[in-house]
Amino acid sequence: MNDHDPISRALSRRHFLKATAATGIGLGVGTPALLSPVRAAAPASVNFSGWAFEPQVVEANVKRFMEQNPDVQVNYTPLDLQLYNEKMVALFSANTRMDVFYVRDTELGAWVEAGWLQPVDGLPKLDELDKDIFSFNREALFYKGKQYGTPYYGDIYVYMYDKNQLDQANVAKAPVTLDELKNAALEVKKAGIAEYPILKGYKTNVDGLSEFWSMVFASGGHLFNEAFEPVFPNEDKTALMVLEWMLDALHTWKILDPRGLELDDTQVRDTFLSGQGVFTSNVGNVFPRANNPALSKRAGNIKMMRFPALKDVGKGPMGWTRLYAMSADTKVRDAAWRLMYYLGGKDTTGQYYTAKNWYLKYGVGYPFKSLDQDSDILQAQKASGYDIDVLRQQYANARARENISASWYSDWDRFTQQQVQGVLLGQIKPQQALEASAQKARALKKSGE
Repeated sequence: MNDHDPISRALSRRHFLKATAATGIGLGVGTPALLSPVRAAAPASVNFSGWAFEPQVVEANVKRFMEQNPDVQVNYTPLDLQLYNEKMVALFSANTRMDVFYVRDTELGAWVEAGWLQPVDGLPKLDELDKDIFSFNREALFYKGKQYGTPYYGDIYVYMYDKNQLDQANVAKAPVTLDELKNAALEVKKAGIAEYPILKGYKTNVDGLSEFWSMVFASGGHLFNEAFEPVFPNEDKTALMVLEWMLDALHTWKILDPRGLELDDTQVRDTFLSGQGVFTSNVGNVFPRANNPALSKRAGNIKMMRFPALKDVGKGPMGWTRLYAMSADTKVRDAAWRLMYYLGGKDTTGQYYTAKNWYLKYGVGYPFKSLDQDSDILQAQKASGYDIDVLRQQYANARARENISASWYSDWDRFTQQQVQGVLLGQIKPQQALEASAQKARALKKSGE
């Protein structure tokens, strides 16, 4: 699932804060003090909202929860996926009662600062749950040292290729470095298989920096330090070298499809599955889709590779998380937590029912390490054509974006996407673009302090 897929037309974090301030909610709303969980009088009614991805599956999950928790009534409301953030702003601003809802990791900091969420630290079985969550997913559940949710799903950005076409070009093995990717793409081009072997979308969208982050991380580089201060482009030159490679791929070697400047990830996915391009990158759940004969013309030929890096340092790509969170002013805290723990953890039988169900139905990435050993999941992964060793290596080394919890992340992300586009269009030099991005980060950080 890519939400990401389809892309949400998200308001920026700063627009969130301005909107709430205008309605009197704003930053002055404090987070209520944590108390020991007290069971609400039965039956408790929980209002639950989320963007409308496969709402029938959510409804079935909620029904199963109520069967296991007969003293809780859940009222589920799916909201327009593309307008989810706008609708949530309106609901919060109108003081509409909401108890549990989806949150994107890109918006967590802003929603906490707006006073909409409460931490869940210390709630029953949370510590046990956290121990089994991949590190990049767990990191995304926290803001300023407090945990605000359980994981809805977690995924990584993946690089994939058409093995049959690489074989036709006499490329013996999948590239690991960007130099190897360049050489493989040139061989494909020389063989007449594809004029532009690499197909990638650069149209501005939510999380449109995913490939850029992934190449930097795979190369062992950093964009920000722990204080959210930019270390690019001068202290750490990884980002600069990655952007220079992208520019050369498009204009010098002509291996990167120029159509990508007008395509987003979803459009690239569909174009790649139709048979165009040889290499591409996308969200993790696109890989099983690419090998599904009902959805892809090249099913059975697509392989996953390690995300290409400047040098092979054994690292992984960017990972991200969507989470379940609890309203700061819910009156049914115990029941709301039970729903969050069920959807973002285990059911009453001790099984990760919801996460496993999402994965088996839609390839939606699961956030729990122990599911790597689940026989049903292993069977599904092998059937989808994964190289299990590559998949495990990428997940084990995935990283959350280094400034993802900053309340200004979305503003910086959008601005930086525009800078990358400007470079690829030949309007600005890579060094200038990244210096502008770093300056934007410093300004946003300062204004938010």
